[in-house]
Amino acid sequence: MTDEKKIRLVIGKRGSGKSVLTKHLIRNESRLVIYDIMSEYTEGVIFDADSVIFDGHAREDVSEFWRHVYRKSFRIIYRPLRPKDEIDWLARAVFALGDLTFVVEEIDAVCTPFDMSEWMQAIIQRGRHKNIELIGITPAPFGIHRDLTRQAKDIFVFQTKEPRDVQYLRRLLGEEIEAKLVALEQYEFVHWSDRVDGLQIGKVENGKEIVYRTPTSPGRGEL
Repeated sequence: MTDEKKIRLVIGKRGSGKSVLTKHLIRNESRLVIYDIMSEYTEGVIFDADSVIFDGHAREDVSEFWRHVYRKSFRIIYRPLRPKDEIDWLARAVFALGDLTFVVEEIDAVCTPFDMSEWMQAIIQRGRHKNIELIGITPAPFGIHRDLTRQAKDIFVFQTKEPRDVQYLRRLLGEEIEAKLVALEQYEFVHWSDRVDGLQIGKVENGKEIVYRTPTSPGRGEL
């Protein structure tokens, strides 16, 4: 993991390239937990709540596995049956353990503008002190809690034409974002970073590296 723990948001409609970018961002993470609502991930130990009658057994299986590996490297993929109901116990475990990367697919389902679990809030507000990096993926930026956007250090935006989301992104990232979104080609994204002035357009090439095509970019990135 990188030295600086941060919150990253990946935004875009289904099929736009969000999962490809996210998999690139986590490619070298040795301690990883994925809240895989959409069953997008396979590289790790998978716990699927939908494969059992949910009576807590999936949680017990995760806990038992975690007890054996919590000091080591691990890749845990948890597929919830009821995402909003199950996020709190997993977020609590993530916060307690620390020193890991936590990926939350469809984060708008568990961190709405008006409702967020206690332990997700703890991760967002104090996770950096526990060495936790959070990556939230959503098709709908308008539908996520404002604490996420306030704390984010990187925001990646894929193609989206939803008027409400475009309007929100203009308020969040400036009027420049609208023209950048129109200019996007397939699987490209607009990248805002608190470390770089302006917005950059980039793409994951061959699953190996991020290449930017904007003048403000250093060219190739190692995110």
